[in-house]
Amino acid sequence: MKELKGQHALLPLLPSWFFISSVLVFVVIIVAMAIKDLNRGREIETQTLLEKSTVLIRAFESGTRTGMGMRWRHDLRQTLLEEMAYQPGVLYIAVTTPSGKIVAHSDPARVGTQLYSPEVMKSLNAGPSEQWRLTTLMGEPHSNQNAFEVYRIFKLTKHDDAHRGHMNRRNVASSEPITADDAENNVIFAAFDTTTLDTVQARDIRNTMIFMSILLLLALASILALYWARRYQQSSRELQEEVRRKDKLAVMGNLAAGVAHEIRNPLSSIKGFAKYFESRSLPGSEEQELAKVMAKEVDRLNRVISELLELVRPTDLRFQRVNINEIIEHSLHLVRQDAESKHIKILFAGDRHLPWVELDPDRFTQVLLNLYLNAIQAIGANGTLAISLELVEGIHLKVSIKDSGKGITADDLPHIFDPYFTTKASGTGLGLAIVQKVIEEHQGQISVTSTPQSGTIFSLTIPVMHRVTLRKVSRNDNA
Repeated sequence: MKELKGQHALLPLLPSWFFISSVLVFVVIIVAMAIKDLNRGREIETQTLLEKSTVLIRAFESGTRTGMGMRWRHDLRQTLLEEMAYQPGVLYIAVTTPSGKIVAHSDPARVGTQLYSPEVMKSLNAGPSEQWRLTTLMGEPHSNQNAFEVYRIFKLTKHDDAHRGHMNRRNVASSEPITADDAENNVIFAAFDTTTLDTVQARDIRNTMIFMSILLLLALASILALYWARRYQQSSRELQEEVRRKDKLAVMGNLAAGVAHEIRNPLSSIKGFAKYFESRSLPGSEEQELAKVMAKEVDRLNRVISELLELVRPTDLRFQRVNINEIIEHSLHLVRQDAESKHIKILFAGDRHLPWVELDPDRFTQVLLNLYLNAIQAIGANGTLAISLELVEGIHLKVSIKDSGKGITADDLPHIFDPYFTTKASGTGLGLAIVQKVIEEHQGQISVTSTPQSGTIFSLTIPVMHRVTLRKVSRNDNA
């Protein structure tokens, strides 16, 4: 099924879609770069905290090794641990056994308690290299606080194969010296406050969202600007085409009027002579039949001239507010006898809720009759002719005329509104061209959909109120 609209063709859309696609691709690239920069910022902040924690852990290990050489007491190591924990952003530093029992902590009160359960310690799988995780601390004084926690095996000697012993819990004020046997696979933890990290990330996310919003707004503004520019260009071109078309029709109208006047005078004489010879010939004779044919051909030429003048001359429409149901019923009444003679069923329910429409009743009835007669000829016999009404968006009326005829071929469909194009042996090819002209003079559109051997649907869409009336209503509202 194909559709043809009786209006000017739209401008090529390829440049518009190319521009829009380019804008969207540009936006996607910028968004990807912004997300990449955001992730890079997170990685830098994470690396900074990791390096800071590594320095603290190694410094504490170095201080502990130095204390072992100088036979420091455990209370001096505790003092060192507490002093190091005073660094900005440090939440705690702790040394635990492999099962999670605290043997040293920046908070002396935590020594001897459980930092993590054995199951958690096993899942952490601490090794000789620093590992980190984001966690939420439980218990006082850091309850429900987000922390960046770094941990690894606590090294009291510089080499992994150094002697390691078991550290039992001692009083933090003990005067016993620290020895290399005080740790065996113990784990050291350093936790940092992530408030700064969260603040930086939130700021980066906010800035990224602002940047992306501005970028999307610019892209949307560009697309809208292109849309309105194309729409203005299309309207301007359609207006220019309409002006050229009307100028051309005016010239053709003047020419056709002159030619028609010159042709009709001799045609009247020819028809008069034909009628004279018909009356002087014997009834049923060949001479009388030839005279009748001559008179019919003169009538046909007069009809062609009348249709040509109707097509090219500007039409002075007389708009009236009418009930569209009555217009449809009146026009169907004019063709009902032809339809019934061919056993064609006419379907029209009407819609009494539709508003009254401003149109030229005579000219619009002529349009309907042309379409009805075409449909009846296309059906032939034993078919249906259905008319339906629809209010579109509250401001347009759509009249659909559907027949069950033979349809229109795909090759003929683009040309059916061209003057003098016809597939009928006795047609002039001006009927649909006149229909299109009248509908366009009503500021409307005509479209047709057709499938060969399945029928055709002509759709007439006209405004409920004429443009002049709309301007008057607008002025009254403003007043």
